[in-house]
Amino acid sequence: MTPRERLLNILHGRPFDRPAVLCPGGMMSLAVTEVMQSAGVSWPEAHRDEDAMLRLALAMQEETGFDNIALPFCMTVEAEAYGGEIDLGSATIQPRVRRAMILPDGLGELPKPNFRAGRAGKLLKALRKARHLRPDAALVGNLVGPFSLLGMLADPLQVLRWTRRNPDLLLRHLNIISKDLAQFGGLQKQTGADVICIAEPTATGEILGGHLFREFALPYLNFLCSALRSSNVAIIVHICGDISAIEKELFDLSADAVSFDSMANIVALASRNPPWRVMGNLDAFLLKKGPPEAIRKRCHTLLQGGVRLLAPACGVIPTTPASHLKAMSEATRL
Repeated sequence: MTPRERLLNILHGRPFDRPAVLCPGGMMSLAVTEVMQSAGVSWPEAHRDEDAMLRLALAMQEETGFDNIALPFCMTVEAEAYGGEIDLGSATIQPRVRRAMILPDGLGELPKPNFRAGRAGKLLKALRKARHLRPDAALVGNLVGPFSLLGMLADPLQVLRWTRRNPDLLLRHLNIISKDLAQFGGLQKQTGADVICIAEPTATGEILGGHLFREFALPYLNFLCSALRSSNVAIIVHICGDISAIEKELFDLSADAVSFDSMANIVALASRNPPWRVMGNLDAFLLKKGPPEAIRKRCHTLLQGGVRLLAPACGVIPTTPASHLKAMSEATRL
């Protein structure tokens, strides 16, 4: 099978030849300084230039042997499309939003984002070129989840206060943002993306708990899954942190796969027959420190426990040796 066929078959519940290894990009960024140096391109250039972005993404896939091409390398593209001021970071520090756009009272309307311009437009061009150059590889597009994106456009502590003090205002913002994200995800589908990964790092069990997750995160994640799913596109949702408080709610998530933090016991989770495929969850510090034998051992534990989608838990530390990531791919071939 080609890497593209393998990943899509696993996600859609069809026969496959071996487990897949992937890192979606976006929040779960796949780029290391070693490959940046060998490819002659680094951050922040690869955040703002479509050809540099593409060159680094292709180099990472070739060096690691992962089944997918991962774009972009940060989670600030959507916030910038709304007019947010972005600090693009450095060769080892990812971009961040400088300041909140929504005032503490939450009143007023967000500007309508233009996903065909700016870095969002460059990302779409890079995805389209990647599809043309590598038709055999799985192409993964990325979205920041609605709750997490709102926490970037407004003060995140204020967003949490709205869950108690002004839920109607919070729901109004989430409804608008979700529709905007569906549009951006649709544009990524049009470029040839096989998979859309939605990262919700703020809507964790520790922060929201089950009741608030069901009210303010789950409906909007399911809206995006429904809006973006088709026979040729699969949906992954990434959830950070301890999931014990929201495990029941996650079983109502209509994704094709759910990706987890390293603290989650995904072998035990897989044994409970969830309605989606379990994905993860190699600890970022294990991947950085190694050695490769320890990484392969952890992969084998996950594979023996029924995990068929191996992935770094929450992205990759930029100083991780490329050989440590390659050990993940090697584990699926033994």
